[in-house]
Amino acid sequence: MKNDSTLTEQVEQKILKYITEQGYQIGDTLPRENEFALLLGVSRVVVREALSRLRIMGFVETRRKRGTVLKSPDMFYGVKTIIGSGKLDLESLKDLFEVRIMLEIGMADFIFMRRTENDLEELMRIIQEENATGETDFEKLARLDIQFHSTLYKISGNKTLRAFQHLLNTLFVTYSRNKDWKHKQIISHEALAGILAHGTPDAFRSAMRLHLNTRFEDMEKLFSGPEKLRMPDGVSQ
Repeated sequence: MKNDSTLTEQVEQKILKYITEQGYQIGDTLPRENEFALLLGVSRVVVREALSRLRIMGFVETRRKRGTVLKSPDMFYGVKTIIGSGKLDLESLKDLFEVRIMLEIGMADFIFMRRTENDLEELMRIIQEENATGETDFEKLARLDIQFHSTLYKISGNKTLRAFQHLLNTLFVTYSRNKDWKHKQIISHEALAGILAHGTPDAFRSAMRLHLNTRFEDMEKLFSGPEKLRMPDGVSQ
């Protein structure tokens, strides 16, 4: 079994090398399985397995009447697989949690560069709905919190960043944060929006760091001490 796996991986790499050397472009139709088998000197079964692996990673797709077509790979395939595997341990979860905090503090320059009046109005709409929501409606407040931060990622204009943030939201949306998190915030969403409208990237970074203070506290409670918060689905302890 080990040798079969190794051969499949070798053929996978040879197919990618062939695609590069032959100058195939996104959307081009690739040789058929039997053609690759002849080119690479292996069986069609091995070629089929190698193409299946490339299909899962998003390098190729099968289209009706065209066969195997080259496409742009899914950069987050590995992350999606890990998150959906149910095999994440606490250390891995902690790393991903920290990555999210780093991103939210670090993207200030891009947000200021690309913000528009419509973006600011969208943030204010979320804030107004948040202010009108009862303090005991924790589920809605959590949803609005996610909307606010998702909007900031959208303002950054970076599709890769937004895709990664969506994956992290999928992971962390179900974990129970402290119910008094809103009261413990040093900097509110409204204050962040005000700085985004009239302040500077440096001021926004500093404010975001303070705003995320409760998330650091939640993280400490999640990853240390005898009592831990409820783990998200797909996370092993």
